[in-house]
Amino acid sequence: MDEIHIDKVLRSRRRTIALIVTPEARVIVRAPLKTPAALIDDFIKKHHGWIWKKVAEMKERPQAIAHAYEEGEIFWFLGRSYPLHIIDGPGAGIQRTDRLCVPRTTTPDIRSGIQRWYRAEAAQEIRSRCMWFSMMTGYSPASVRITDARQRWGSCTNKGGLNFSWRLIQAPLEIVDYVIVHEFVHLRQPDHSQKFWTKVEALMPDYDLRRKWLRENERLLKI
Repeated sequence: MDEIHIDKVLRSRRRTIALIVTPEARVIVRAPLKTPAALIDDFIKKHHGWIWKKVAEMKERPQAIAHAYEEGEIFWFLGRSYPLHIIDGPGAGIQRTDRLCVPRTTTPDIRSGIQRWYRAEAAQEIRSRCMWFSMMTGYSPASVRITDARQRWGSCTNKGGLNFSWRLIQAPLEIVDYVIVHEFVHLRQPDHSQKFWTKVEALMPDYDLRRKWLRENERLLKI
């Protein structure tokens, strides 16, 4: 039996042991604070087949794009690809046409410049979609914030505020909408019980297909 490499063991006040295989195919164990190492080892051995299956699945998914921020390189916005185009002249900041046009004056720190542009665009689009879903559902978040989160596309605070990663704006609109609906339902149902998913399905009958797309393609959105 091939040995499984565990990248990290995270202990907390949780009650059960859980296994996580990240999009980068890293294996993480979450365990209660005083769980003996031997019990964790037994748990890993018991789920040996599942772990290898998930690791293989993650490795087969689309790989993250390592951006060099060079002419012609592809950037994504709402599911469409835009080749990077460096333009001369003062310009009016970054513009999206059939390409992502970036003034040459931005190039000394082009990475930060493009990320600021994404964040501003995400704030406008995601808040607009949240307003629409608020009118449709009657749910009213206390606030909508755009964050720099790398691991969580969205979250709901205990005070009713919603947070969304600006990186989400690279995904197709139907995926953005799925994450928004997911967090909107958390305003009424804080857990991930069957009742939660029933409410999500009532608002978005094909949510499982959108959720599957996000799981399988999330590496493409890691910029």
